Amino acid sequence: MEMINFDMNSGQDGHKCSAYRDGDWIVFYCPRCTNYERRINWRTGETKSKNIAKEIRHFGEYFPVEFRQIYENMN
Repeated sequence: MEMINFDMNSGQDGHKCSAYRDGDWIVFYCPRCTNYERRINWRTGETKSKNIAKEIRHFGEYFPVEFRQIYENMN
């Protein structure tokens, strides 16, 4: 699994999303838009979205915790 990011409508101001993993799905949610959700299946590439507002650019990234620990603990 690799880092996943998405950036819709690049070049505009927007809302930075947070993310977590739910099985094969990476779930992005917006702290400012409580009903916004974008799911990306990291195995298949399938994408699902809820409550998208076309006038707001949402962007975010997900870096697997397993890999983050490797890079943080390089002694």
